[in-house]
Amino acid sequence: MTRSAIAPPPSRTSPASWPAASSRPASVFPSAEPGVVSWLGGPDALRQLAADHVGALGARLVDAAPHDPGPGVALGSVAVLARRSARRGATRPAGTVIALAPDGDIGEEHWRACLEGGVRAVVRLPADSARLLDLLAASVRRTSRGLVIGVVGGCGGAGASSLAARLAGAAARSGSSAVLVDADPLGGGLDVLVEAAGMPGARWEDVGGLGGDDGGALRDGLPVVDGVHVLVAREAALPTPEQAVAAVAALAPLDGTVVVDVGTGTVEAVLPLLDHVVLVVPATDHAVRAAARRLHGWGLRRGRVHLLVRRTGPLSPGDVAERLGLRTSGAFRDAAAGVVPLLDVRRRGADAACRRLLDRLAADAGEGR
Repeated sequence: MTRSAIAPPPSRTSPASWPAASSRPASVFPSAEPGVVSWLGGPDALRQLAADHVGALGARLVDAAPHDPGPGVALGSVAVLARRSARRGATRPAGTVIALAPDGDIGEEHWRACLEGGVRAVVRLPADSARLLDLLAASVRRTSRGLVIGVVGGCGGAGASSLAARLAGAAARSGSSAVLVDADPLGGGLDVLVEAAGMPGARWEDVGGLGGDDGGALRDGLPVVDGVHVLVAREAALPTPEQAVAAVAALAPLDGTVVVDVGTGTVEAVLPLLDHVVLVVPATDHAVRAAARRLHGWGLRRGRVHLLVRRTGPLSPGDVAERLGLRTSGAFRDAAAGVVPLLDVRRRGADAACRRLLDRLAADAGEGR
């Protein structure tokens, strides 16, 4: 079954400035059995829809083994098993868990069960067919070397965009291919922040419908600033949540690091595609209270969040972490006035915090966490 048989892809544009997609390794599904999506149970009608979507990506849908624990959700669900790890005597799915539901409202008890069961996305079918394809593609076609990191502010003006730029720069300097995605439609624009305005290359306005195999062409067509490919807008307030999901899903299978500057308007849509979430919180009472509300509203699991404390107030990093119920992954002070993120690298401050965080994430990935 072809992709178009499920949901016709939107018309796509191919700017003349985009080079042809570079070659990349064959798709790898990092599980014990490549290209397999495990069905954890649910209504037969949803299972058939799931099988159609999985088959459109060249993968297979199989029933989970009896000993495979499900997410404890009273809905049809699909688990993408990235790996299996024995922890506390139990074997559990360690990939993306997607809950499927028929079109219409979902009861509060189902939402609570999804959150408690580790579900990363709830998709209504058939209405959200295209979104399910993007989520499955990002999981089934991920290589073992790629990393997708979202950076979000705990409050307005937290400095998330600046931190995202520095994190992408640290990834590029480590030898990784790095892409910086401006997914904050209401922000001031990463191109202005890193002084990339006017550089040749594709922008959000040039990106039409993206499929799972378009990541290479997209990355190669973007402006490059200090070794980092940058996806930004020209003038319009872009992207929409749907555009952000499509772009991140296309970039996710590629080797390297993708850093997404996530705005409050796109965070819930993009969350299922992120391997890690970096939360930037200034050390003030107001910022901590705002961050707590945002964490609750987004339903973020604490294990996925890396807290970076911006030392701009009276609270200590330990105070901030304790009030939010998180572990501190680093703290930094603001750079001097006039320092340009990405272009002006400092040995200390946010640049050093980003280097240490990336080293930690790489070490965790090497240990299979």
